[in-house]
Amino acid sequence: MGIRIDYRAREHGFARMILIAIACLQFACAAENTQDQASANAARSVPKSVGNEKVAVVTQAGSQSKESTSSTSMLYSVECGQVNDAGEQFCYVDRDTYIGWRTFHGFCSRCHAQDALGSTFAPNLLDRMREFDFSGFVGRTANGFTGQVGVMPPWKDNPNVSKRYQELFAYLKARSDGALPPGRPKKKP
Repeated sequence: MGIRIDYRAREHGFARMILIAIACLQFACAAENTQDQASANAARSVPKSVGNEKVAVVTQAGSQSKESTSSTSMLYSVECGQVNDAGEQFCYVDRDTYIGWRTFHGFCSRCHAQDALGSTFAPNLLDRMREFDFSGFVGRTANGFTGQVGVMPPWKDNPNVSKRYQELFAYLKARSDGALPPGRPKKKP
């Protein structure tokens, strides 16, 4: 992981605090990923294959689920319209889509911005996801890309990303299809 720290921060001792905080966050995420992986292996119910499958999308709480055929390799489920104690609306998503959200915000949002909306040097992934099927997405993510403005590194050697291609695809596809609004979703209980 390449972290650049301004020389002035180093002079004032802030760099050490920043690096310790980052290391603690990485350790906590790795421990949570290991625990999620163990529970996923114990009870995996979603088939992982590439091809045409049905995508279940629930757009509002209590409504009938709409199913549409799509050329995705993942099923995702989104239930929006729930309201928390503070009166704010939120969405429930399935486990894989939630892990995809977490993976995206842990590794991809640095360049592609929060909620995959793009930045000055990385594209809006909501638009790009309409161009890719699962195998194209994996190829681009695994091998990286050199564009006119910047370079996306290859993620195939990072197990925190390479083991999560399907979950990442599910999250980005749900965002791209308009089923999942911006913000942090909640994992279905």
